[in-house]
Amino acid sequence: MAVLPRPRVLLLSTGDEVVPPGAFPGPGQIFDANNTLLAASLLQAGADVAASRILADSPEDFAGQLREDLQQHRPQLLVTSGGISKGAFEVVKQALAAHDVRFESVAMQPGGPQAIGTVDSVAFLGFPGNPVSSLISFEMFLRPALTEVLGTPAARPVLQVPLAEAVTSPEGKHQVRRGYYDGATVRLVGGPGSHLLHALAQANALVHLPPGLEAAEAGENVEIWLL
Repeated sequence: MAVLPRPRVLLLSTGDEVVPPGAFPGPGQIFDANNTLLAASLLQAGADVAASRILADSPEDFAGQLREDLQQHRPQLLVTSGGISKGAFEVVKQALAAHDVRFESVAMQPGGPQAIGTVDSVAFLGFPGNPVSSLISFEMFLRPALTEVLGTPAARPVLQVPLAEAVTSPEGKHQVRRGYYDGATVRLVGGPGSHLLHALAQANALVHLPPGLEAAEAGENVEIWLL
């Protein structure tokens, strides 16, 4: 019987304003949520998080520390969060400019900015910096890919269930809302914003509103993925 090893993942987030849980944030600083959320999700999906760290908003420092981490931990996959959008200063985009990496925008909310490629022959995925965007990106792109390649984790259960309330969605985008499924209907939890961690914590389902569905009334069926 063929057995595949657990993939080794190097997990990095960026931001001078971000400090790890247990540290004492200074003025203008916040606790990191991305590494915690993604590390837990990767472990649950059967991956091995070889290392995770927060890197400063300096392309030179990011590139230097990344080289050390790649040599030390020998990962099969590099995952980053933050620093890939369209701003004038995007640390991951600048640090990886010389590598075979594409920085794109997908028609999804949250989770529009995405990056994919290889860094020193290591597969690379870059997710947005807002915590909900980062986790939705994992659920939409990386978790299904792990299932396809490794046969684990099991795919999320998919149901068609009625909405408990009316909902609207931006034209031309696949909106992924957080919801609570009570066994009969699904109720949206929080708004569409990608920073609403409290809503994510209360959710047990992802509610999919694909392109072409700009509005749905209470009682209409929508696709949900059970978390």
